Amino acid sequence: MSKSMVRKLLTLLGTLIFAVGLAFIIIEEFTSYITMGIILMVVGIAIILISNFYREKRSRD
Repeated sequence: MSKSMVRKLLTLLGTLIFAVGLAFIIIEEFTSYITMGIILMVVGIAIILISNFYREKRSRD
């Protein structure tokens, strides 16, 4: 699997986890979901940041 494919998958996964965390925060009926939502948002952002390390170097043509 190429680095660009891994990067795309990590970005997609991070975005989905972030979105689920944000949805848990928007649901205001259950206070226990707020804590889980914050944790999921932080994990999602961390995965997106990690995906930046899988960039392919540009050629200097």
